[in-house]
Amino acid sequence: MSTAKRQRVAVEHAAGNAPVCYLPSVLSDAGDASPEAEQTAVKRCKYTLHSRRTQHSSVELVHAALGGQIEYVGRSDADENAGVQPCSYALAVYRPGAAKLQLLGVAGDRLFRLDSRLPGLVYAPTGAGAEDDEGSREVRKLAAKRLVDEFGSTRRRRQLTAREAGVVAADRISGGEAVKELLGEVAAKGQGEGLTKEEVQRRAFSHRTIPPHDPSATHPSAAYPLELLLGPGPEAGAGAGAAAAAEALLKDLNVGTMFKLAEDEEAAQEAAQKESVHPYVLSRLPLLRQLQRSTDPAARPRARTRARYLALLGTLLRLQAKPVLVVKEEGLASALKELRVRSEPLAEHLLAKFYVRTSDPLRGVRYERPDALKALLLGYVLAAALVLEEGFMDREQFEELRRGLKMDAPKLAQALQQLGAVCKATKLKVERDGHVLELPCYTASLLRQTDPTRPAKTLADCFPEIRLAKGPKGGR
Repeated sequence: MSTAKRQRVAVEHAAGNAPVCYLPSVLSDAGDASPEAEQTAVKRCKYTLHSRRTQHSSVELVHAALGGQIEYVGRSDADENAGVQPCSYALAVYRPGAAKLQLLGVAGDRLFRLDSRLPGLVYAPTGAGAEDDEGSREVRKLAAKRLVDEFGSTRRRRQLTAREAGVVAADRISGGEAVKELLGEVAAKGQGEGLTKEEVQRRAFSHRTIPPHDPSATHPSAAYPLELLLGPGPEAGAGAGAAAAAEALLKDLNVGTMFKLAEDEEAAQEAAQKESVHPYVLSRLPLLRQLQRSTDPAARPRARTRARYLALLGTLLRLQAKPVLVVKEEGLASALKELRVRSEPLAEHLLAKFYVRTSDPLRGVRYERPDALKALLLGYVLAAALVLEEGFMDREQFEELRRGLKMDAPKLAQALQQLGAVCKATKLKVERDGHVLELPCYTASLLRQTDPTRPAKTLADCFPEIRLAKGPKGGR
């Protein structure tokens, strides 16, 4: 037996060769007595090779072992062959254009897994070789999140939440330095397109997750009026139609309940025990009671406006406490019970504005709230709370709202500033466990016209400033 090693054939431009390999096959002795089959041995199996150019300018090789009753067909260009073990096989390739037989090494020295397939059929890529689109990836991510929420440990849920919080996406940007950078990019792009400053600001404002508002308003109630907060949306336009739609939805809110709770303290205590009304809404009832009992003619419209915003705020806070709604019955019957609203039109309006409907074969119909709608709902809550207090919150009111929303004071102040409010840092003394502590707190004001000698400020003037990108220095 010779011990001399075979000399490996040097292949020019090995990196440019396509991934190729051969299909070994053993022909059956029975059932085929043709001379060709008898003369065919394992070492002398005939293979045909076809090559074509793909859009990536790479050669796709398809091998077919001909002979016997079975035809083996396989491909070597699938993505599932990227991480397998190395090998040192070679293949003789006949190139018709050059009329030469060239010996090539398997590019990348990879050993591929090949399956037997029937000729004439199209085999779509599956598993690791499939190319998913954006929608398929999002569906898979949502399914994985549901599995973790249902069966995962607390540590795994925290890890998934932290990973999602670290992703910077367009629908998650709602404040801080990130929104300043985004608005600056929009402003710079508008300047490059030759837009005016007003057009640039209008386009930049559209990227903010704030409720519908009137930029020219000089009073809090006019800045975030009910006809805009409860209106059909900016696509339906403003005017009498939006006001009529808002008025129809406003009748379905529990405005009468607010007046009743303000007059009957026992009913308010019962509502607090049953948790049918949010604690922050109950804490704002004393001023409504004073306005109802006042003999001042101007107190009646103020009481009516306050009761309306209290009813709206209570509904919004109830929505915020339910980020996911599971529909267990036909129609909106279960949603009406969960949201505690009295009419289907109001329930449909709230579901369409603050939820995304999903349908799952196993879990049924669900309404879920993504991060962008969470920021929008928070804007609605804060806008209603500001108008409810007629544009000013002292530190005690700010602290009550912070506890009701379970937010940090700086984050709450930052969210209020995005609505056009002016927040000033202060301290609040509270007593806990027999000790007096000073907690960081803020006061918030919206459209307070403190200087009568100057023109009245509008809501557009109170929004955080949009920093326009500066041009390059040196004239280049």
